Amino acid sequence: MSFLFAYSGVETRLNQSLAALMARSRASAASLGLACYEGADAQLIRDPAAAGLVSGFIDGSPQACGLLLACQGRAADSPAALANCQPFARELMGSVHLFAMQGELQGLEDSRAFPTGVFTPVGDTSAERAFCVLMSRLRVLWQEDVPLPEVRLAVVSDFAARMRPLGLANFIYSDAELLFVHGHQQADDPDRPGLFLARSDGGIRVSGQALDTADWQGLEPGEVLMIKGHEVLECCAPFRLWSQLCD
Repeated sequence: MSFLFAYSGVETRLNQSLAALMARSRASAASLGLACYEGADAQLIRDPAAAGLVSGFIDGSPQACGLLLACQGRAADSPAALANCQPFARELMGSVHLFAMQGELQGLEDSRAFPTGVFTPVGDTSAERAFCVLMSRLRVLWQEDVPLPEVRLAVVSDFAARMRPLGLANFIYSDAELLFVHGHQQADDPDRPGLFLARSDGGIRVSGQALDTADWQGLEPGEVLMIKGHEVLECCAPFRLWSQLCD
């Protein structure tokens, strides 16, 4: 199962903001992907076999970054194909959008219920197909101008509500300005993993588990947070769609 990590806040050297994650990856990762934003674009390094491409980039880069996403695959899993290595990226209206998900979803193949529009998966993971579904929904918002943050949050929260009945759906998503995180299950239950959040004066970290001695707080199951810089702008509590109320 994938392990998610994100950082949003003041620009920080990669070897500092990713130190705890990289310590974990040396023992447990079979694949590793990292995406670092610079404005509307993002540097994306995906290493399906965890052969040191990401760690080499971090150690050799003087780059500081204020918004990044990362995803690890488990050592127990076979190395991922490049097309299946997260985070996934798509361009929309001049910005790179990034997405990574922990979990497997069933039923996304139903194109009537979950259309992907012009966004076609390259690999064969349910995570990438879910991203294409989300991007298809967001594309309508971005046709003329940058949509308001609360409108983007509404669409992401609706998407999360539609994914939850299909399986575990912890995810992190960014549109180059905002970071959205969805913790599906209880973060303190090892059999039902969720997401944790740690705050500092300069930034916010999101992780699949508490990585160090910081004050990590588990996200409530089903809630979606919208983050900009080092601030949580808004939290959308979990809800059920009307079509799910009679289940």
